[in-house]
Amino acid sequence: MEIKVKQKRIDEDRFLEMRKEVLAQWPTGKEVDLEEAVAYQRSLPESKNFMKVTEKARKEGKTLIWPRAGTPVLEDEIALVKTLVDSGIRHIPVTIDSYSRLSQFDKAQRALEESIRTGRPMLNGYPIVNYGVKNTRKLVESVEAAFSPRGAVKLAMEIALASGMTASGKSSFLEFGSYEKRTTLEQCIEASQYTNRLTGYYADRGAIITTDLHGWVPSGVFPFSVNIACMIVDALVAAEQGVKSIMPQTHCEGHMAQDIAWMRLIPRLLREYLDKFGYKDVMLPGILANQLPLFPVPQSMGGAFAYLNYTAMVAALAEAEAVFVRTIDEGAGVATRESHALSYESANWILNIVRTQKIKFEIDGVETEEKVTEVEVRAMLDKLLELGDGDIVIGSIKGVEAGVLDSPFSPNINVKGNVLGVRDITGACRYLEFGNLPIPDEIKEFHREKIAERERAEGRKLDYHVAVEDLWALSKGRIVGVPTGA
Repeated sequence: MEIKVKQKRIDEDRFLEMRKEVLAQWPTGKEVDLEEAVAYQRSLPESKNFMKVTEKARKEGKTLIWPRAGTPVLEDEIALVKTLVDSGIRHIPVTIDSYSRLSQFDKAQRALEESIRTGRPMLNGYPIVNYGVKNTRKLVESVEAAFSPRGAVKLAMEIALASGMTASGKSSFLEFGSYEKRTTLEQCIEASQYTNRLTGYYADRGAIITTDLHGWVPSGVFPFSVNIACMIVDALVAAEQGVKSIMPQTHCEGHMAQDIAWMRLIPRLLREYLDKFGYKDVMLPGILANQLPLFPVPQSMGGAFAYLNYTAMVAALAEAEAVFVRTIDEGAGVATRESHALSYESANWILNIVRTQKIKFEIDGVETEEKVTEVEVRAMLDKLLELGDGDIVIGSIKGVEAGVLDSPFSPNINVKGNVLGVRDITGACRYLEFGNLPIPDEIKEFHREKIAERERAEGRKLDYHVAVEDLWALSKGRIVGVPTGA
């Protein structure tokens, strides 16, 4: 099958034609006046610009909390963001509901009307397309903070940016590997190219929008080399479409040496590869530490507080510019405004006490983990470029088809799923099954030795069942899983 999507900037005339079809999807698309929106973006104060807020945190030596939040009724959403700002939040998320993410705006409209009628939220987020630009600007103007849409597809991103949101998170591999069932990587990259091109259009006219990238987040305990390689691909795709500000995200899996090693490695490799391919003018304002979204959340209150504060601690020690932490009740349902405030008060205690001390320390194993991961990432990117004959997009699409890029427990049927990860005796993530990942033999042997050490200590072979046990470990207050009933 011919691959139609390539690593090439969308011609402006073609892009403007594409926009006509996108804006026609729902009546509020008529509210988007691109030139007026650019002017509105340029008029916003630095306190509302995502990149400027992040750069300010870096200069002041602070780590800001970046939460997740969204509710369907506009008045409730405004009340929620005011609660967040009162809790010290300066990066404001607007999580978009699931119907809108699937472009099912008619269903979102019915659920919105039912939410207003009953006073009960019937959507799991904010239906930005249904509200449109005029109403969403009321939200953006309600507080002094920088807004970021979460889960925005093409029309949703058009409205978000025209409303004054200054971030545009759109990660092809996150959607492909974690949220889609049948959609191909080619389709996900094509969708990302549109939103990235839109962001680039603003940037070309002096309105800088920051794109945050996840890469391919694994659905289980798994080393992060695939994630980092895919994050770099996502960054190159964004930069080609004109994005000028990129903020990488790294996810903490609970082993501090690995978590910090990955946080050190990602910005360095990202800068290197952006420069290598000619995107030297792309800025990296900071890095976001993140709680892994697909691990089970502790069900007890004490465990929930501990889980979010571990991530805050790692972010503080690694001097990250921002950190995403879960609320204490996320494992039980939709978070309340009160739980948001309490959760961030707790995390901010860690950040304000630990981050300000500028602690310099050495944790055994950080250098080793960084070196091992770097070798793995470079090997993967080299193979993708080989498969694509220099085109990283074509190489990535072929790489997924060949299992050169792979991840365990993905919901997408287009993923090979021939790889598996477990923890070693210290809790670090290791490859149990390599599939067709292009990892050098000496690195494979490193992982095998670490796994053999745990097997000798526990007197059993590590297998799929152990991978599941390790998946549940953090929610049970452990770094390494144990057999059920043990």
